Amino acid sequence: MSHYALITGAAGALGTVVSQVFAAHGWELFLFDISDELLKTNFPMAYTQSVDLTNFAAVQAAVSVLPHPPDAVLNIAGGFSMQVAEEATTEDVQHLMAINFHTLFNTVTAVLPYMVERKSGFIAGVSAGAGLHGGAGMALYSASKAAVWLYLRSLAQELKPSGIRVSTIFPMGAIDTPGNRVAMPRTDPKTWIDPHRIAETLHFLATSDSRGHIQEVQIEVAG
Repeated sequence: MSHYALITGAAGALGTVVSQVFAAHGWELFLFDISDELLKTNFPMAYTQSVDLTNFAAVQAAVSVLPHPPDAVLNIAGGFSMQVAEEATTEDVQHLMAINFHTLFNTVTAVLPYMVERKSGFIAGVSAGAGLHGGAGMALYSASKAAVWLYLRSLAQELKPSGIRVSTIFPMGAIDTPGNRVAMPRTDPKTWIDPHRIAETLHFLATSDSRGHIQEVQIEVAG
């Protein structure tokens, strides 16, 4: 029996790894990103769509034409930036909330009716250590990632009677991506989180049943 995973931000560094891991485990992939050109190249067997995930109508339209309702929705789309608090603007707030929270809210809201009808499904999102503890220069980023966490925590309680499982992943530090290696050339990548560990954790959560469900997972580098 086939399993279907909808992955947002699938063309990004973490989204690519998550897509690769789920494909390796035999899942059928529905991949969304702002452009699907790279997705078509990297995942020729997957169903891909170019979608503005910050636009609810666009997400709803994209979900409505999927060839099969997804069994798992993995909300990987997001981004990071820092601002000194006294220099932060309303545009900064809107941007970070749009890419980190609205992308998740729009996708979950569009998919949820199908999962509720089937009384099954798995939803996951990516928060951050800053979403739990904050950080200097990261007030807006932290707020957007805290919104991800608390939305999903509340959603988990609401949907539990429906048989729909919800989990939040917290990378407790930098993720080892090509972009981070360029941005922080003097930092040892061995102190960063392996994106494959995040992807494998998401797969474990997606395949766990309700009797062993884990709602929140913090991932960090030991030592």
